Parts: sequence; structure tokens; C-alpha cells
Amino acid sequence: MPILPTPSASATTTVRRVGAIDAARGVALLAMAVYHGSWDLTYLGLADFDLFGDPFWLAARTGILGSFLILSGLSLTLAAQSGVDRHRFLRRLALLVLAAGGVSAVSLAMFPDSPILFGVLHHMAVASLLGLVLLRLPWPMLLLLGVAVIALGETLAVPLFDEPWLRWIGLMTFEPESNDYVPLFPWFGGFLFGMALGRLWRPVPTAAPGGAVGRWFAWAGRHSLAVYLLHQPVLFGLLSLLAMGIGADPADVRSFQNSCVATCTASGGEMAHCTATCRCVSDDLSRAGLWSDFVHDRLTVDGGRKVDDVIQSCGNR
Repeated sequence: MPILPTPSASATTTVRRVGAIDAARGVALLAMAVYHGSWDLTYLGLADFDLFGDPFWLAARTGILGSFLILSGLSLTLAAQSGVDRHRFLRRLALLVLAAGGVSAVSLAMFPDSPILFGVLHHMAVASLLGLVLLRLPWPMLLLLGVAVIALGETLAVPLFDEPWLRWIGLMTFEPESNDYVPLFPWFGGFLFGMALGRLWRPVPTAAPGGAVGRWFAWAGRHSLAVYLLHQPVLFGLLSLLAMGIGADPADVRSFQNSCVATCTASGGEMAHCTATCRCVSDDLSRAGLWSDFVHDRLTVDGGRKVDDVIQSCGNR
């Protein structure tokens, strides 16, 4: 379930940048890249991170995504202090919409069973429009609205919102199959918190933090949309080459794991145990240099015994 960053919501041409905000967005980008890299490693069969069940990874996703939403709400409010530059705002909105459409198209081609139809870029396009309407609300009202959005999103489930054309709102009775699903409820609450902070805080425009590291983070933060659009293809491509280099073709790994889990669960095994066991088998066969012979049915008698040992060992863990 990959996490997507968002560009700063610049609304005027007169507001100068705040280096600390750019740097904070850059740090969030690094955290996002680590998360996406972990997802890639798991997908390619090179690691076994439980991204959707382990409390650590669930908290990491919430923290990373929440930080981007808060920073985006903050940026929108600060940028509009002297009035909204409609041309600049619409240009940024158009970039968001185009990027979101591109993400959906690529995900439909690569992951037709779990496409990204309303991820964080889609969310940000809608949130920017809603934020524009709410710009003049006082910070206590924005804060209360944020709390209400999160509370409703976490507690209310209405079958009406299960309809495909309403799923972008949230409030569903189930979680849709998607590699990135960021509905308005509860996530718009984070954007509202950022807007409330923007009403309270009046930072002085500053340069990037000192030092090469600080300047790098600030540079990444200023170009967050471009960094997002480029980083995942690069990461996934490099890790795919690594997987093939050690004899584990990504397509073969996924095919084996899907078949293995289906067979295991059909025999009465629990999904979590079957998934962990099948990943263990593919990982250990790759490390032992047996994967290529295994998937292409070229095992010697000795190799077959080693494969049996790996399967037995993984099954007993």
C-alpha cells in the first residue's frame, strides 16, 4: 500500500518560502521512500515486512501520511495570507489532477486487482478545493472540524458509501482493495489541522536550514511532487534488478507465492501463517541459490532434498 507526497499548496506569488517547512517536507519524503522501499522488497519477495498488520508499520504509514497532509494544509493557509492567486492555485491544482490521473493509469496497468483510484494525490486535489472554501474560518473552528472528520471517519460506516462512485468519501463498511486509499474521512482531518496551525502561526520567511543535509531536505521539499513521481519507479526498478540478480524473478516470485498461499489455505491453513510460510520458502530458496532451478524444474536429487528441508523448516517456524 504504497504512500504518496503532495506538493506545497502555493496560492500566491508574493509569499516567500519558509525553509523549515520545506525541510520538514523533505524529511517526510525520506520516511516515505523508506516505507515504499519496504513495500517493494516485500512485493518482490526479498523481505517479509507485514505492512498491513504490524502495528509499527501501520503507525508509520499514519505518521508519514498525516505529516504530509498537515504540512499541505499549513502551506495553503500561509500562502493565502495576502489573498489567493487564482492562476497559480489553478496551475498547481491541474498538476495534482494530472499526476493523480497518471498514478491511477499506471496502477491499473500494473496492479489491476488493487488499483489506486483515490490515493493521496486525488485526496489533495479535493482537499485543496475544500480548503479554499474554509480558508477564513478561525483556528478553533478548523480544529473542531478536523476532530469531527477524524471521529466520523473512524466510527461511522454506512452501506451507502460502499458504492464505487462514493468510496472516495470514506465511511465505508469495508476497506477496498487498493495500494493507496486515502478517503476524505478521516484523512481530511489532518489537512484541517494544518490549516488551523497556519491560522495560529505566522512564520518569518527563511532560507533553508544550514548544512548540506538541511539544504538537501529543503530542496526535496520544494520539489516534492516531482520527487514522488520519480522515486518509486527508480526504487522498484533497482530492487527488481537486484531480485533478478540473485535468481528471483519478480513475476516468478509473485506467481509462486500466490499459488502457494492458495494451496495452503485450501488445506485448512490460516492466511497469516500461509503467507509467512510461502514468503519464507521463496526467500530461503533464493538465498540458497536454488530458486532458478526450483521454478524451472531443473533440480537435482540433492537439490530436491534441500528444497524439502527449506519447506519443512519454514513450515515449522
